[in-house]
Amino acid sequence: MQEAQTFTGDDAASVPGLHMRAKAGERVYLCVQGAALVEPRRGPGHWEGRSQGVSVRVPGTRSMRYRVGASRGQYVQGAERPTPIDNGELVVTDHRAVFLGQQQTREWDWSKLLGIEHADNLPWTSIAVSNRQKTSGVLYDVANEEQIRFTLDLAVATAEGTRPQFVAELTQELESARAQLPPPAAIPPPVPPAS
Repeated sequence: MQEAQTFTGDDAASVPGLHMRAKAGERVYLCVQGAALVEPRRGPGHWEGRSQGVSVRVPGTRSMRYRVGASRGQYVQGAERPTPIDNGELVVTDHRAVFLGQQQTREWDWSKLLGIEHADNLPWTSIAVSNRQKTSGVLYDVANEEQIRFTLDLAVATAEGTRPQFVAELTQELESARAQLPPPAAIPPPVPPAS
């Protein structure tokens, strides 16, 4: 809770091994190695349809056949699904999130943010921005999942000027979680020693 209220990030010049050029006044909130860039990719497609016609044996041969007829059908494209396409580093700042990979680089500028969503069943976050047609995002390891999600939400709240509301939501969630905890177990009174 303290971090949500007071954390302002680090000056980019003081972050060791930062592979990204920071903008003037930009504060670095988090650098994570081993993240994966996730973008929608189509699965394999298939043909749907039927064929009609007849197959006749070619006279004078034992096994050769000739097919007469037609096929009707159409190619159906595979469904798009989020797919990891590159591995690298995720940098989260108060201005943007940046993925720096071995083959791909992506930037999600908070000023162009349309939406951010953390997946329920996998440790990945999708980020939609107005300057990109398709939603992309980052996949991270389960061990860092809570920290990365918190930092992304904190960075967005800071950039949008909604940090007080973010802190209030966190406080409410914390109080709700505490209310659901069972009461502490009663400590039994000491048993007097047997005489």
